[in-house]
Amino acid sequence: MFRPVGKSSSWALITIAGTLLFPIVSGLCANRLGKSAGHTPKLDAIVQITHDGISKTNLLSDGSNIYVSEWPAAHHIVARVSVKTSDRSVISSSFKNIQALDISPDQTRLLVTPLHAGAATGENEFWTLPINSGRAERLGELNGRDASWSEDGKQLVFCKGSNLYLASGDGSSAKKIFEADGPVFAPHISNDGKRIRFTLESAAENKTSLWEINIDGSKPHDVLERWQDVSNACCGSWTADGHYYIFQVTQSNPTAFTSLWALADSGRNATPFQLTEGPISFAYASPSRERNKLWAIGVLPAGEAVKYSPARKKFTPLLAGVSATDLDYSADGKWVTYVSIPDGELYRSRADGSDQMRLTSAPERAALPRWSRDAKQIAYVSMQPGRPWRISLMAISGGASRDVISDKQSQIDPNWSRDGHRIMFGYVRTSEHLSIKIADLITHKVQEIPGSEGLFSPRWSPNGRYIAALTPDFTKVMLFDFRTGKWSNWLNEPAGAVNYPVWSADSRSLYFDDLVTDEESIRSVRVDQHRAQRVFKLQGIERYPGPFGLWSGRMPDGSWMFVRDHSTQEVYQLSLELP
Repeated sequence: MFRPVGKSSSWALITIAGTLLFPIVSGLCANRLGKSAGHTPKLDAIVQITHDGISKTNLLSDGSNIYVSEWPAAHHIVARVSVKTSDRSVISSSFKNIQALDISPDQTRLLVTPLHAGAATGENEFWTLPINSGRAERLGELNGRDASWSEDGKQLVFCKGSNLYLASGDGSSAKKIFEADGPVFAPHISNDGKRIRFTLESAAENKTSLWEINIDGSKPHDVLERWQDVSNACCGSWTADGHYYIFQVTQSNPTAFTSLWALADSGRNATPFQLTEGPISFAYASPSRERNKLWAIGVLPAGEAVKYSPARKKFTPLLAGVSATDLDYSADGKWVTYVSIPDGELYRSRADGSDQMRLTSAPERAALPRWSRDAKQIAYVSMQPGRPWRISLMAISGGASRDVISDKQSQIDPNWSRDGHRIMFGYVRTSEHLSIKIADLITHKVQEIPGSEGLFSPRWSPNGRYIAALTPDFTKVMLFDFRTGKWSNWLNEPAGAVNYPVWSADSRSLYFDDLVTDEESIRSVRVDQHRAQRVFKLQGIERYPGPFGLWSGRMPDGSWMFVRDHSTQEVYQLSLELP
């Protein structure tokens, strides 16, 4: 799901709590799903409209101009961009922060919401703003989260928390027509004025879904209830003729990506068809009044690996000109391995960036590489279509990789033993049978750590004595001591507080990236204690949201590494074939 937030993360990967966007490579043509051309919707061409690099969210169009909500600095504005010339101007407004939600049927006014203190809860006022000149006017006494007009402008649908409301087009006579089990947003009335589609957010299931309800509040249902191939669909709108519904789907694994889909408006058994696929992510689709065109915001993911100095509060680039994440340096600091953004390919080079070599290629994607202590091999997570993820080994000289062991579940988090003869790993958090295992690379025997059932994200201490691991709800850090052969409850934290844990070089402390407690910071806990302490507060960086969240790591000298978000967001025109 895509939703504007206060921070300007180029593309806030839409998780339930965040927001983000993605752009494109000119001339990209997407693969199509389904039958032969002429029988299913398909994408014919993509043309880039803007080239300004400004962060963007909502997108509207009247056919001649694009109206896009932007935040070029510390505040939000609405810009008008000519479709023909790409000329850009700012819509005049007395509001410091503003976001456009819809355009009136006569194309003279924008439905806007001023973003102020209420934005944290989504309770903002609704106003109309003349496109060319004139003063903004309050739309009744309404406030809420998202809103849009009907095709004739006589009705207004808006969201407020988990409630869906319907009002007259001028904001009067508002009434609640539906209460959902979670927050709702992005509502639109069908072209015939008989139905409303909106997005329902489920924090418990970490997903969003598309729902439909009759205009009188009857017969609410999941639009894609019979389609099991998507868990994060949202934010759709109908084409000008009402024959298709265009929406977006966000996936996080094996990489963060958002695509556009088309659903024929021909009943509950219709099958969605994918219109776009990587490397660009598209969102905020706005169908044109021409049937076979739509506009969308696209993001081309890019990240810059940086080293942070807490004392100087300064970030220093590590690999000039390289878009990368998941860095790991060899023990002697002479070599580095990393995963490219957005391709997900595994590379290695010398620490200064020279002697670069690509080690994997599509369709395989790599993640979380780790050097062996002798710097002769790299263990990494290999993600290939149609099979569970595997821990694979790659020689520093390249060549074919080899899996550590075969498995029916997806493996993750490789850890090397001190002698380099064993690999410890865990399983993806959603696996049916969680445990932590150690594979002997010489004997090929596999040992399960006693008592590790239900734990994941293992970290082996450098001295080999301890294992730190997490419970699936992210609330407990458990500690295993090889000397006693027992686990203990080491640390209790709020869910989401422990990210990318890493041991100190002396094996006395565990560091982790805390995104939820107080302010974003690096914290640590000692082996002999049960309370974490802040090491430093992280500030001054917009971080890249990868498939496993906001990555962080440590260099052999103890310096901290992060990935600065260098993604770009632009407006594109997409030409479609819609049978």
